[in-house]
Parts: sequence; structure tokens; C-alpha cells
Amino acid sequence: MITFCLNNENLTNEESLGSLARLLFVCKASGKDAAMPRTMHKHEERFELMFIVRGGGTFNIDGRRYDVTKGDILIFNSGVLHDENPTPSADLEILSCGVDRLSITGLPLNNLTKRTQLAVMPSGSQYEAIHSIFHQISEYTLSTTSYSNEVATHLLNALLNICKSIWMDKHDEEERLESEVVHQVRDLIVDNYKQGLLFNDITEKLNLDKFLLNRLFKYYVGYPPKQFLTRMRIGEAQSLLLTTKLSLPEIASEVGYDNINNFHRIFNNVVGMSPVRYKKFWLAQKK
Repeated sequence: MITFCLNNENLTNEESLGSLARLLFVCKASGKDAAMPRTMHKHEERFELMFIVRGGGTFNIDGRRYDVTKGDILIFNSGVLHDENPTPSADLEILSCGVDRLSITGLPLNNLTKRTQLAVMPSGSQYEAIHSIFHQISEYTLSTTSYSNEVATHLLNALLNICKSIWMDKHDEEERLESEVVHQVRDLIVDNYKQGLLFNDITEKLNLDKFLLNRLFKYYVGYPPKQFLTRMRIGEAQSLLLTTKLSLPEIASEVGYDNINNFHRIFNNVVGMSPVRYKKFWLAQKK
């Protein structure tokens, strides 16, 4: 993973950008080692855009499973839960960027689309244009020349407009078939995953048949409730590992695991490496 961060010291004239959305970072993930799962998490402070140049994977965005492939565009609106699971392959290449100040009339801040719309669309005839703009944004982000960040900002907004046009051409909004029961269960897990929540607690609280709930939840969300709960916990653990100085026992306790060995085992099963190795891997990428 290579991350290019916008250097605001090179921003010559902030006022000239007016109401344009701002670039926070642009990333390129390539190769088998970059296909590391990033389990359930959300970004309250930003919008993220992802473009599959090559390869694919399985992503869960706002409770819906998407099997993505070359040319797909993925949008992660602010505050929306998502789960990233790229398929490991030597030719994998994924480009992404973080965005702030994205303001569209009628939508919450840092939202590109309505929540009722699909979160993944094929780029189609816009594949080359999107690929090229991402490359140019990266080049200008690294540049130290005057107005380089202004150029990167305008390129970003051109990219966002292309994506908006792709979504606008798809007039039909996603049909929300999700049952009220599944919605209740998902909200219960999201609100209480840090506590010692068990699957039996959920079925008893809502007076539900656990076998029926299991089938319904997996059908609509893409994971059984237990697996969804686990991915919520591990996703939060991944965030805490990278953004806090909490010890491993403290992180395990914070996300609902009283047994540190159990936390280690589950983290390794989900992410493919230990918590310590995961943290070292990401810190090394930032150097």
C-alpha cells in the first residue's frame, strides 16, 4: 500500500477553491500483500472513493454484499458501515481517495449519493478517464510546484463529477428489501458489539427463532449474525491498533473480548495475521 497525503503547505490560495471538495489522501494498493481484510468500520469525518483497476474481491457496504471486479467504482459515504475483503492476487490494483467538504444539495455532508442507491457501479466507458485522473491526482499530490495542490483539488472534483454522472444515469434506486427484523438485529449488534453480546442474547431479546434469523440475516447482510458481530469487533480493533496507544489487553476488552488469547486467535483468523504484526505492517507502509 502506498499512500500519498496532500501537503497543505503547498496550497497557494485556499480561498480560490471556494466550495470545492478537498482531498485528504490518495492511495494505491497493489499485489497480493495489499489484499488485507479491513473488517466492519465507518468514517464519520470523510467520504471515500475506491476504484478497482485490476482484480476484485467481496465488499459489504451498508449491509449489502457486493462482489466487485475490474472497473468497478465503490463509494463509502460518511458514517456508512463497510467491510473490505480484496481477493489476494499478484495483479491486484486498487486506487482510493479520502475526501472532505463534499457538499451536495439535499444530501448530508460527505455523501455523494442517497442511501437508497447502490454503493457499487461499473465504470464502463469511463474506465480510462477515471484511471488517468487518479494517476494525475497522485502526481500533483507529490509535486512541490506552485498550485500543485490546487490542481489536485480540481482533478478530484472532476473525478467526483464523473462518478455522480455514472450514478445519475442509473435512475432506478436500490430496492430495500431488508426485513424489519434484520434491521433490528443489525442495529442491536452495531449498538452493543463492544459488550459481551451473544447470539442467544439477540434471539431471546427479540423472541426470534435462531435458525430462521440466521438464514434471513445472511441472505440480506451477507454474513450470519455471529460473523457480523465478530467483524464489527475486529474492525474496531484494527482502528484502535492504528489510532491509539492502548495495549492489546485494553483493545481486546474494549471490543468485547475478556480473554486475550481468544482475541488473538479470532483476529488472526479474520485478518490473516496477529494484531502486533498487523500494526507493524501498517506503520511500515506510512514511512
